[in-house]
Amino acid sequence: MEIAITGASGFIGRNLMQRLMERAGSGIATTTIRALHSGDQPSAMWSFPKDLVRTAPLYEDRGRVHQEALNGVDTLLHLGWSTVPATAEQDPQADQRTNVEGGLRLLEAVRAAGVRRVVFLSSGGTVYGPTDRLPIPEDALTRPISAYGISKLLFESYLGLAAKQHGFEHVILRPGNVYGDPVPRQRPQGVVEHWMARIAANRPIEVWNDLAVTRDLLHVDDMTTAILAAVDRPVDHAVLNVGTGIGTSLGELLQLLERVVGHPIATEVRGTAPAAIPANVLDPQKAMDVLGFRTTVPLATGLERLWLQINGTR
Repeated sequence: MEIAITGASGFIGRNLMQRLMERAGSGIATTTIRALHSGDQPSAMWSFPKDLVRTAPLYEDRGRVHQEALNGVDTLLHLGWSTVPATAEQDPQADQRTNVEGGLRLLEAVRAAGVRRVVFLSSGGTVYGPTDRLPIPEDALTRPISAYGISKLLFESYLGLAAKQHGFEHVILRPGNVYGDPVPRQRPQGVVEHWMARIAANRPIEVWNDLAVTRDLLHVDDMTTAILAAVDRPVDHAVLNVGTGIGTSLGELLQLLERVVGHPIATEVRGTAPAAIPANVLDPQKAMDVLGFRTTVPLATGLERLWLQINGTR
């Protein structure tokens, strides 16, 4: 099996690449890995073992996809996304051009190359928007209130349409708030990483909303397990939440972090406006049924591991 992956040098991508390389090097699974990159090859790509990973450019000039980029690929893991919620909000047009239009060109290459399956990493934290249904099932109304959520949901629709028209399989994964092992030299993105970085620097954590704001915190190891299951399991078409089904408020997260670091944590209130999405907790039952997915990293354990790594003692 040849697996191609976009976003291999990102947070989830780097952790997934480690899992894929372990599989490829173990001899248990016959897997060839092709890490696709846009433009200049990121320095992180050069660290991949050449006997296990082949790197290849995805785009030519003017945003055209290289005709050979996906030739011979069985499964495409589309993790690459050029924005995070904050940057998408700053320039929605650039977000659409790069991620949605670029994604459409990628889907045309999928069709031309005869790729069998596409696994797309969407966003369970933003595509649903505010809702009273907790935990949130996949059939809940999708009412995103951010540019990031809108573009993720739009590409979901285009992917489903292309899969139906051209006969390839597709699995859409909607993760909760993924945290865990940080990528070196990459800015922290989630609340867990932001808070831990400030604690490690002996600075008060920033509180922007009510500590009652609740999120579904998913360790990156469980996220990569779900992606691998989406590669291996027999499934034609599916949209699946990937979460714990357990809501953790920011106040509860603060208490857990105080136990991990062993002392009270100073807070600095930056804003008190009500959160646009007070609670986001995903129902993982469908992923459990379709992929056999189960979380294995309790939040307390994941926080302890991350704290040890940030402090260089892991």
